Amino acid sequence: MEKFAELFDQALQDINSDYEAKRYKDLVLQPPVIHIANENTFYLWLKEKGKLGGQNKVPRMANDRKIFEEILKYLNETKE
Repeated sequence: MEKFAELFDQALQDINSDYEAKRYKDLVLQPPVIHIANENTFYLWLKEKGKLGGQNKVPRMANDRKIFEEILKYLNETKE
């Protein structure tokens, strides 16, 4: 997973000069942290939000951690 995180970070820098500038010497942004989620993590979050079904959109990127923190609590839950 550590190697994947390094490759992911480098790929982001290669395709996004703004990200690359912010990652320069870890001054603004730290390297990404990869969280391994169980198979049902996203499903459980959608279910909690009442968003199951084919007509619901996946949220876009946000400037805060609200969605991430909501999903994070499901990382260690087992399949239903």
